[in-house]
Amino acid sequence: MEALRRFWQFLNTDIKDIPWGDVAEQGIEAITLLPDGAEVWEDNADKIPRLAPLLAKAEPLIQALDNPVAQLTIAGLPFVSVGINLLKIGLELAKVEPTFESSVAIVAQLAYLKSLEGMLTQNRQIAETLGSLTFKDIVERQLARLATTELTMPQAKQVTTQFRESILAEQFGNALTEQLHQAGLEENQTRRIVDQVAWGSRRYFHLAIAEAGESVEPLAEFYRTGGEQEQERYNSIDEYLKKRIKPLPLEQVFDEANPKVCFQDIYVRLEVQPLTQAGEVKEYAEPLCSHRWTQQILEQPADEPRKVMFVEGDAGRGKSVFCRMIANWTYSEFGDAFIPLRIRLRDLRTLANNLTETLEDCPELEQVSFVRGESNWLADKNTRFLIILDGFDELLLEGRATGGLKEFLQQVVDFQRRSHHQLLVTGRPLALQGIDRQITQYKDLERVRLEPLSDELRERWLVKWQTLFGEAVVTRFRDFLTACPNDLTDTIAREPLLLYLLARLNREEYLTAEMFAGNADSPDQETQAKLRIYRQSVNWVLEKQREDENLRLSGLNNLEDLREVLQEAALCVVQSGNETARLDMLKQRFKASSNPISEYLKQAQEATGQTEDKALNNLLTAFYLKPGEGDKQGAVEFAHKSFGEYLFAERLIAAFETWTEVDRRKRFRLAEGSLNEQIYDVFGYGGLSQEIVAYLRELLKESEIDRLLLFSRLHNFYQSWCQREFLDAVPNENLPQKKFFQLRDQQIPTGLQNVDVFAGLNVMIVLFKLHADAQPEGYPNVARDTPSPSIWFHPCGEPDTEEFESGRFLKSIQYADSLGIGNFTDTVGPHLSSANLANANLSSANLANANLSSANLSNANLYRANLSRANLSRANLSRADLYVANLYIANLFSADLFSATLDNVNLDSANLSSANLFSTTLYRSTSHRVNLSNAHFFNAIIVETDLKQVMGLTLNQLTGKNSPLICNSSLPSDLDIDSNRDWDRLAALMHERYPEQFELLEDAEMWVEERRPS
Repeated sequence: MEALRRFWQFLNTDIKDIPWGDVAEQGIEAITLLPDGAEVWEDNADKIPRLAPLLAKAEPLIQALDNPVAQLTIAGLPFVSVGINLLKIGLELAKVEPTFESSVAIVAQLAYLKSLEGMLTQNRQIAETLGSLTFKDIVERQLARLATTELTMPQAKQVTTQFRESILAEQFGNALTEQLHQAGLEENQTRRIVDQVAWGSRRYFHLAIAEAGESVEPLAEFYRTGGEQEQERYNSIDEYLKKRIKPLPLEQVFDEANPKVCFQDIYVRLEVQPLTQAGEVKEYAEPLCSHRWTQQILEQPADEPRKVMFVEGDAGRGKSVFCRMIANWTYSEFGDAFIPLRIRLRDLRTLANNLTETLEDCPELEQVSFVRGESNWLADKNTRFLIILDGFDELLLEGRATGGLKEFLQQVVDFQRRSHHQLLVTGRPLALQGIDRQITQYKDLERVRLEPLSDELRERWLVKWQTLFGEAVVTRFRDFLTACPNDLTDTIAREPLLLYLLARLNREEYLTAEMFAGNADSPDQETQAKLRIYRQSVNWVLEKQREDENLRLSGLNNLEDLREVLQEAALCVVQSGNETARLDMLKQRFKASSNPISEYLKQAQEATGQTEDKALNNLLTAFYLKPGEGDKQGAVEFAHKSFGEYLFAERLIAAFETWTEVDRRKRFRLAEGSLNEQIYDVFGYGGLSQEIVAYLRELLKESEIDRLLLFSRLHNFYQSWCQREFLDAVPNENLPQKKFFQLRDQQIPTGLQNVDVFAGLNVMIVLFKLHADAQPEGYPNVARDTPSPSIWFHPCGEPDTEEFESGRFLKSIQYADSLGIGNFTDTVGPHLSSANLANANLSSANLANANLSSANLSNANLYRANLSRANLSRANLSRADLYVANLYIANLFSADLFSATLDNVNLDSANLSSANLFSTTLYRSTSHRVNLSNAHFFNAIIVETDLKQVMGLTLNQLTGKNSPLICNSSLPSDLDIDSNRDWDRLAALMHERYPEQFELLEDAEMWVEERRPS
């Protein structure tokens, strides 16, 4: 330590006149040639040898970098070069041969300080916070630690291979931590800076060796065996960040060019709501800023296990914009500590053996050189990535009908468990249905949900909008939001995408307050409002294109022709399974029949000599669609998935109009064979999303389509489909096979059975919706003498007729689930509200999560049926057999369970509030935390059922006239009732209620005696 002090004094007093700036710029050789420089060296020649013993330990090297270096750094001169030139001076004049250990220590110091300099240069705010803290201060603290450390050969080698885990990195980090604390930085910020500098040091290690050259000869071989490749790898990372990550916030929003509007201009940091592993809101957890949440995850201590950052959000909630902004923010804030990679999962087509191999096949990483040809790019402990996987709901992997989400998430979790990297995954929560139980079992997910814009965040957004377009525009938009009916501003106007569309269309006067008049009391107001917004958006786009001179000259200026372009593009995009469709697929659809678009493509080719693909691409780009990324053969995508879904609903309405068109003699213009082919063409691709069905339903209400004719045609198809007539047809007439080949030729992963299954399921969805909309008020419990409506759909056939087959619907469920358990409920389950399933045999059916609200399930056989989490509110379950059924967390609010059998049923956490349990039998049922508030138990039989932990049960419900018969069943402690008082009545009631099981009264009495307590 005394030697260091004396050397520091020596440098500041004896040779302080050395021209360090010239040294940095020109090197020792050039300096010695200068008259003044040579004179300085000559004057100090006798003193230079004193450096020998100190240089041998590499202790004083960086100590010499006093104020001159700080000035050089500010001037933008290369910091490493300064240190290297100083090294050359010392070694050349002192005639010292450095050892491998001392060379490593020298280079490590240079690399660490260069990393610190780079961090401070990139983050001026931190540099300003440090105030008067200089490099001299940092170096002195580091060398105070280093002076007591003699590197061994193993320690030196560890510095060269895994610097972050070396003793030097630890000591440098401790010194820097102390100084940052003294400068007043908080613990988290200090840890982030120290972490960032340590991760960044590796990239400068080989650079320092290269510049030092022969001065650190012991490291020359180390550099030759990998230094150049290492530097190329970091250069590739920098190139990726520069071209792929840094521009993300600056990309233009839609066609907002005058003035140009970028994402960063209107982006506000959304809030996220922390969730449990089961996807429920965490108790006492308030929403917090999404960037703050990300920072907390990334800043967690190294000894804590990392979890997958799992971000859920509905359509339009801002998931993809969050991904692009958080990628750039991470690049700016964390530097080399977390290098962001942004991958859109809709481009992923294959699932390899593990996530590393899966990502390497991703088109977005095909041209990234630090990935290509590098087998250990994710295994390298010297680099760490934040891997952002956007859109798990858009996965459509080859050979996996369900999209492969379950397998993909398993790979994600397995990777995170053993990786030093950090994963961030986003997607729609709807895609998790069917695998929610598996996700609950994962303990490696940090689940959050993107929240709608709060008042404060929306106000920030409006301020940004005002900055762009002025106060008058925003004032008019505020007035518009105020005039919107039924608190529209608390629903869709809080989703970033829809808020932008509202603001833009209001700015251009396509949306006005008057358009929403008369809609205030509609239960489907949100869908109707979205419909109006998208319709106006499409109309706006079409009107813009009518002004295009080229389109007018080609004859393609009719609004319907232009709309057909968008609708057909939407069909291709939706059937492709994500937001992107191949141009060839769209071209083939236009070629299939004579239409103005195909004529336009021919004319464009003849007039300009351009290919049909180029002409089609130009046409689609004019419609504010953009070329799909990562597809070498050309693709197109909508700016947002919701546009494609709305336009696909429009495309279906156009098909319905064709299917129901009749001539003067009331005969269908489209023959049945052609109808069935078109049904497979539009429906045989996958399940209709809930958003598409909602738009379709509203568009159908507004249309003049004869619903009875539509129902009749679809019902005929459904009956034939149930008999497998289409799937079993000969090859030339096999419609599922034709659609299968069409999709396969477009590289859309599917199977022959997939096509057939989904064509039938999608038709069923439309039939169920037509049925629901046609039912009278009060269905399913209307009076028996109420005349049936003209549209009446029962999936098992017409009741009380020979065509009725009680197991037909169950066969459809099983057929769909043969593609994957839960496939039926994922696809059709959300659309079973008001369904007529009376007398149906649904034994062991999987209806988990299904929406059966107000459905008619009277006399249905639900033996062992899985109805967990199903919505059965106001459903008619009278006389239904629910023996051993699973009703875990099911919603049975106000359900009619008159005379239903609930023996051995799982009612744990179910909601039976206000349910009608008149004459119902509960025998050995589990009922932990079931809600029985206001439930009616008239003449019910409750035997050997534990009711200790039920909620809402009162004394009035169990006593009085027609009170339930309770035998050997435990009750809540606050209800003073003898649960054994009705054993004598039980035998007669069981004989009366179950004559098939207890043919004789004696049989029932024997059954009771076996169970009566002694």
